[in-house]
Amino acid sequence: MHALNNKVTPTHYVICGVWLVLTIVAAIYFIQGRLADFDPEQRLTGVDPISLMQSISEIDQLKGQNLSDTIVHFTSQNCSCTQYSDNHKGEINQRAGVEGFKVINVVVSEKLAALVPSTPAILITNQQQKLLYFGPYSAGLACSASNGYVETVLGNYAKGYSSSLVVNDTNGCYCHV
Repeated sequence: MHALNNKVTPTHYVICGVWLVLTIVAAIYFIQGRLADFDPEQRLTGVDPISLMQSISEIDQLKGQNLSDTIVHFTSQNCSCTQYSDNHKGEINQRAGVEGFKVINVVVSEKLAALVPSTPAILITNQQQKLLYFGPYSAGLACSASNGYVETVLGNYAKGYSSSLVVNDTNGCYCHV
């Protein structure tokens, strides 16, 4: 029986190096392909939070509702990114229940594209029905709580800070409306 040659040659290093480089290039290619701008047309840039809140409150599903301490989830049908945000959305809903927020779900149609450029998106209002936060759940591919804006806004609100934050300049897994 022949003994196995356990000697590592320069060819082995070259093959391993080429494989490693190709794997990294492929990963970057596929990750960049899934990242999208939340507001590619910059519709929300410089928007007045009061005007935005007035427009959002006129959406059919929200018209006439008391939006005091409310979280509104904006989703769209057939958005593959929703699967990545579902866990984050569930965590937000749990926290919302504990902190006294009510939760409303709105399916975004094309006529709302001027207000909600991409989904999944979220609106948080304070006790006076003023905008605390509007934008994506988080940045990045996974829409997870680890890189979420929502947790920061809710944490600050619980400590008595009230913001009027509109986030539109971020990349992640978003579906344009």
